[in-house]
Amino acid sequence: MTISEQRLSNRTKAGAGVYLRAVFLLLAVLPVAGGLLYGLAYSFGVTGALATGFTLQHWQEVLSSGALLHALAYSLYIAITAITTATAAALVLTLYFQKSLRSGSLSYFLYLPLTIPAMVMGFLVFQLLTKSGLVSRVVYGLGWISELQDFPSLVHDSLGFGIILAHVLMAVPFLTLLFLAIYREQNLEQLQEVSTNLGGSKSYFIRHIAIPTILKTAAPNLLLYFIFILGSYEIPLLIGSQQHRMVSVLAVQKFQRFNLLDIPQGYAISVAFTLFVLLLLSISFKKLQRHG
Repeated sequence: MTISEQRLSNRTKAGAGVYLRAVFLLLAVLPVAGGLLYGLAYSFGVTGALATGFTLQHWQEVLSSGALLHALAYSLYIAITAITTATAAALVLTLYFQKSLRSGSLSYFLYLPLTIPAMVMGFLVFQLLTKSGLVSRVVYGLGWISELQDFPSLVHDSLGFGIILAHVLMAVPFLTLLFLAIYREQNLEQLQEVSTNLGGSKSYFIRHIAIPTILKTAAPNLLLYFIFILGSYEIPLLIGSQQHRMVSVLAVQKFQRFNLLDIPQGYAISVAFTLFVLLLLSISFKKLQRHG
């Protein structure tokens, strides 16, 4: 290839890069920015059915009630617990059950949950864990409880056990496949052989080499899945508690009430949550790039 042809190729690649960035900006960034600006305008009373001019009343009501902060704290608790549990389970499957996952019957149980939507998973957990569900009937049949009402409340509970379980069941298969791919790409099997030849035990390799490598490589995916759980709606709506609501459920309930004065508060909650997520993503990705 001549120098002129190489320059032409570089210009073509640069032009294609600019075009792709423009398409991404048009399809991804602009709709989000437009929705955010509309939500801000509605929450400040500038637009909407009840627009009366700029006002901070709706934001003051949201912040003074404490509902937003409580919902955000509850959402963070659910997301942190679910992603931590799912990550630990996926690491155990990846590091100790690789052969069964690749060719054994365990692989079928791994792929099956990937086909289940969030609403269906929430419904399955509801059917399993209610006081009249399958698990309670099995426990009653074994004689461990005298009545079905003695079965503990595992859905619609304040601790969010059902929500966490549903998200864990959805996340473990995805994270396991991700960790298995990282295990192969990072040549951890060869590194384990080197570690063994140098006198390192399997537990030393897992704790000091395998787990740090997998978690560091998968950190962006774990962050994005954490954000997904943080903003989930279907599962907490179906099996969540009415006293403790996640942010998405709280916002939608504001939109769906008959009182039109609650709609600007719903937009205020949505905007505040969006800004929080964007701030969290910005800080997290900067730290990941710094340590990467």
